Amino acid sequence: MGFSKNKAMSIVTVIIILAVYNVIAFVLPFDRDGGFWAGYGFSMLALLLTAGVSFYAFQREGIKSKVYGMPLISVVWRYLIIQLVVGFLQMALQKYIPFQYGIVANVILLGACLIGLISVDAGKAEIERVDEKVKEKVFYIKSLQADVEGYVDRALNESIKKVLKELGETIRYSDPMSNPQLAAIENKIENKTAILSEAVEKADDDLIKGLCNELQQLFAERNRKCKILK
Repeated sequence: MGFSKNKAMSIVTVIIILAVYNVIAFVLPFDRDGGFWAGYGFSMLALLLTAGVSFYAFQREGIKSKVYGMPLISVVWRYLIIQLVVGFLQMALQKYIPFQYGIVANVILLGACLIGLISVDAGKAEIERVDEKVKEKVFYIKSLQADVEGYVDRALNESIKKVLKELGETIRYSDPMSNPQLAAIENKIENKTAILSEAVEKADDDLIKGLCNELQQLFAERNRKCKILK
């Protein structure tokens, strides 16, 4: 896991805020009582949490990873801003607000942030799982298409090339998604495609035409079932 530009920018920003906040906290003439340390401590915790979430959100490179990580960044940075403001008010107004109330407010903010992060991360994980599943299903069609296009190159007869090209076009425009209920018909398609490969290798024109016709019908049936299952 590398140190990406997004991570570096997040950490540098947190360090700058940390430095500025500490200067404000210890240069201004605040009383260093319970309210001060409660506000200061939770503010430092918020900064550390922000740095940690930034590392986690951008743990993988790539556009999709960055997009999926942005909701986490949004939640934690909103919490950080609110916590810094609340922490500063606690330090400045500790004479008027019992520090116990400040601690309660800080804990509520932290709890809300953690719940938000957990919820967003659960959604992020589910989106990534579905995305991987979609890739697998799309690969199924793309793989079959590539196989048939390869058969076209191997065929010797122009009429056979035409039949194979038509099958390739049918596969190209077929529904790329799949469903467990399509397993039976997809197994038939895979078996017929394997037999088609052997037929092309043997230059068995009649068998090739018959298999292409069967595959056209199977794909038509598969596409109809895909529409029903959506």
